Amino acid sequence: MMTYQEAMDFINHIPHIGKRNGVNRVRPLLEKLGNPQQHLRFVHVAGTNGKGSTVAMTASVLRQAGLRVGMFISPYVEDFRERIQLDGQWISKEDLAEEVSTLAPLFRQLQQEDRAVTEFEFDTAMALHYFARKKCDMVVLEVGMGGKLDATNCIDAPDVSAIASISFDHTQYLGNTLAEIAGEKAGIIKMGSRVAIYPKEPEEAMEVIRKVCRQNSIQPNLPDLSQLEILSCGGEGSVIRYKGKQLHIPLLGEHQIYNALTVCAIFEELNAGGWDFDWETIQKGIGQARFEGRQEVICREPLCLVDGAHNPDGVDSLCRTIDRFFAGKQVTVVMGMLEDKDYAYGLSQLAQRASRFIAATPQDTPRALPAGKAAEIAKSYCQRVEAVDDPAQAAFLAKSQAGAEDVVIACGSLYMIGYAKQGFLREE
Repeated sequence: MMTYQEAMDFINHIPHIGKRNGVNRVRPLLEKLGNPQQHLRFVHVAGTNGKGSTVAMTASVLRQAGLRVGMFISPYVEDFRERIQLDGQWISKEDLAEEVSTLAPLFRQLQQEDRAVTEFEFDTAMALHYFARKKCDMVVLEVGMGGKLDATNCIDAPDVSAIASISFDHTQYLGNTLAEIAGEKAGIIKMGSRVAIYPKEPEEAMEVIRKVCRQNSIQPNLPDLSQLEILSCGGEGSVIRYKGKQLHIPLLGEHQIYNALTVCAIFEELNAGGWDFDWETIQKGIGQARFEGRQEVICREPLCLVDGAHNPDGVDSLCRTIDRFFAGKQVTVVMGMLEDKDYAYGLSQLAQRASRFIAATPQDTPRALPAGKAAEIAKSYCQRVEAVDDPAQAAFLAKSQAGAEDVVIACGSLYMIGYAKQGFLREE
């Protein structure tokens, strides 16, 4: 059997990019593994933004109910093992090594047959095999990109297909209109499953989702905003009343209220399908949810948070949080972006809200926008701008030079968020 380091080296040498149709490429690998996905039940979550938070809250409720819960997310913030979680714990190094040792010879066979899989497809198959081996009661599965052609769409009809917030991202693959993007996301909707939808989808996207639901004889669950009362929304999360019942959402930002309503819709649909989740379980599960790297508070005095805002919708969400909760405060922004994202928009929006802006270079990716180039753009919007390549060092400097009442936000690509988090936690 491989060691953990050998397993990670093997994963890191699998090509990241292949043709778009990952769902067809992953199937031969799953067949060689005995189709583990056929022995599991799923909540399958697609969307542009918020799908990770939706997955985290859903898995938290399922764990609160005493179920054995698998969770598959992408990408990770600090450690590859975050991608594959069982009952809220990362896959162990021993289990990861065992899984890669099982899959590696099958991967090589497919490679020789000119049917090689990409890293994401390998990871998907590995997660499904691991969850089946551990006999999970339910797996909460996050789509990688799109939906219809994504490797995670290898599963049969899930218990619930959920569509989180839809906006513009990956337009070179998914389409240039919200209708085209929604068509890709709605590809996870299958006859025989139930559907829960984010309550503030653009109408252009909703038309497509409704059409796909009609084609599959499904009545989608769209949360009723007329039954929502926001009691508070601040730095400690939000408290709402929905359908007469109170709920605390610990995840920061107003958008998390609507993600939580999507989660409520998921459990309404699970109950309609024969499960029995009571309100207290849902309430406790959402109240205990944690999700790394999304408006996540790392420390206080100064308040330091990290957020993987890397596309326009994610940037807008973070800006709303700054405008609502941190108006009048000295805000330092540490930001690193990828060159294939709309970095000019993100830099302009965050730099104009910053009293000090530090550009960093995302690590471990050839797609990183150099800190110097980002700083040049930011200078048009903020008077105090500097470039510090290392995101951990940038975050450490920002925190160590901030006052106790100030706010420091590290944001942008998830390829830098984990490093920034390390910088915030560094003592000297």
